[in-house]
Amino acid sequence: NYWLQDRVSMNSPWAAEIEISEQLARQLLDEQFPEFSGCSLRLLGEGWDNAAWQVGDDWVFRFPRRQLGADLIDTEFAVVPAIVDRLTAPVACPRRVGKPTAEYPWPFAGYPLISGVELCEAAPAADRRLKLAEELGSFLRSLHSVSADEAMKLGAPRDTIGRLDVERRSRQAGEYLARATDLGIIDSPARWERLLDHLVPLCKPPVTDCLVHGDLYSRHVIVESRDKNSDGEARLAGIIDWGDVHAGDPSADLACAWSLFDAAGRERMLGYYGEVTDETLTLARVRAISHSSVCAVYGREGNVPALEQASKDALQWLLED
Repeated sequence: NYWLQDRVSMNSPWAAEIEISEQLARQLLDEQFPEFSGCSLRLLGEGWDNAAWQVGDDWVFRFPRRQLGADLIDTEFAVVPAIVDRLTAPVACPRRVGKPTAEYPWPFAGYPLISGVELCEAAPAADRRLKLAEELGSFLRSLHSVSADEAMKLGAPRDTIGRLDVERRSRQAGEYLARATDLGIIDSPARWERLLDHLVPLCKPPVTDCLVHGDLYSRHVIVESRDKNSDGEARLAGIIDWGDVHAGDPSADLACAWSLFDAAGRERMLGYYGEVTDETLTLARVRAISHSSVCAVYGREGNVPALEQASKDALQWLLED
């Protein structure tokens, strides 16, 4: 999961504005949280917006690597602590909040460690994800029970970046499917383009009626390590990275029914989630095509092979009826 900057063009949408070195992370911790002085530091991984460092055995500190990540993390600070006790699975909840300094211009945060493995790294077979599907469906039911009105009172914004703008997302999908073809990740974009041509006219306009995670995919779903489950079934350990949390349409999160599971797993997840309309699922499917195509390219260009493979799997599952 380590970020290799020389493998990524600085024109990339996921290029860092500030690299979070061990020296910088330790300096910030020593200055603001001296209780962690002397603790070991280990880079857990870097995503589009943040770098995550494990501190000692029990904590993770997340540092924005670009302005967008810093803008998002403030919302997380306001919302997640207020709803954490209402959710059916552990979530990354900020318990330490660091301030900008002369050397580092953004806030950062510390979280109790959720022990486990990113779903894309664990890579359980589709038929080993049924228990996970149940747990994730129940989790999303609890999260989406927080109304949009309550979410906005807590400080959650509406969706301001068009996560469910179907015209924009279908264009994005087309662009990244073409790039994935050029990179040899897929053979041709044709099957997904035909699917989008079918789905987009059926989509409803997104609504704003509940609190959503907003970026629920295989790197933000943490599963228990294999040594905890002798039966080999994937089980949910927790949900991380709440920077995209907002008041919006449940389709933004239900996209994971298409991107994390095959048809059997999807049916199991939605059965535990509860009643959902065909229009909502159609919108979720378009979102999943767009997001999975972007992640496939990001996985290749950012040298995250587990994410590339998970995204290829997702693109195949998305073709299932």
